[in-house]
Amino acid sequence: TRNTSSGTYSDFKELAMKKRDYAGGSQKMAGNEQIAAEVGKNPNGVGYVGMAYTKAGGIKVVSIDGATPSVRSVQDHSYPYWRPTFYYTNGEPSGLARQFLDYTIGSAGQKVVAQVGFVPIK
Repeated sequence: TRNTSSGTYSDFKELAMKKRDYAGGSQKMAGNEQIAAEVGKNPNGVGYVGMAYTKAGGIKVVSIDGATPSVRSVQDHSYPYWRPTFYYTNGEPSGLARQFLDYTIGSAGQKVVAQVGFVPIK
């Protein structure tokens, strides 16, 4: 699992664990790459990673409630374990902050999102 300070840790605890604590012996890891590598080399390994990391060697993606994670199943919410990412600003964004936000939610930025294996907003 992710480190306890990770938003992914608390979101997965809410979504999958139904607010129960993780097992005492669970390994806390820094991020998706480390989790994917560990699960990929351990035949008994179980972990959760972002969709961009599901192509790692040795990883088998499992369906949940009959839904396999995909761009479509995340966008239409048929895959139950998804979460949005939010941007927060201190007031109305301007200057470089506004340019960054406009780029990331625009077509060019969303193309990059898809290219690296994440789910575009549209």
